Amino acid sequence: MSSLMTFAEYAQAIGVNASTVSRGVKNGTIPVVELADGQRKIDRSAADSARRLNGNIARGHGGRADRAVRRQAEWKAKSETGYEPSVLAMLNAMRTLWPPLMKQSMGVLGAAEIDQARAVLALSQMTAYIAAMVHQESSRVRDYRQVLQPETLPTFENEKAQAFYLKWCDHEGDCPAWTDEAEADGLPGGMEVAELMCDAGHAARP
Repeated sequence: MSSLMTFAEYAQAIGVNASTVSRGVKNGTIPVVELADGQRKIDRSAADSARRLNGNIARGHGGRADRAVRRQAEWKAKSETGYEPSVLAMLNAMRTLWPPLMKQSMGVLGAAEIDQARAVLALSQMTAYIAAMVHQESSRVRDYRQVLQPETLPTFENEKAQAFYLKWCDHEGDCPAWTDEAEADGLPGGMEVAELMCDAGHAARP
């Protein structure tokens, strides 16, 4: 058996906070040796072996070393996509899950399909603005849409609602003209809404 260490001594030896070691002991991922007088100590060799098997530090569950691993992984992911992993996951959920969820929610609330289509269009445009604003352009990715999952396009049984939705939805990657009053078919107030969406996107930037 190697020399025994206190929790604090072992934490210092492996470069993590003492609280990380305490959690490991509590969770049973770091073994301890209980002495005759009731003290609990850590056998360095046994604890190191347990940590290697458990992979706790590599998965980033606390401690200075954990944070360094997470920061390195986040930097690598951000350099490849222009987004932090958690932000990318949220944006993809907003593009793939929220449009049909908005349609269903508006239906439950009693909205006609034409109003459901309007709500989905507004949501999609807001998502597009915030996705563009928080994206960190790099030499690898200049267009944020390249790394996002395709947006889910709900369908509407009402023919007029379906035609209205397809006319204005961002299915080709271009901003719908309804937000641009300079366009021939732009809608009154659309430009003001676009500016507000842009401001909201700026507010979300890191």
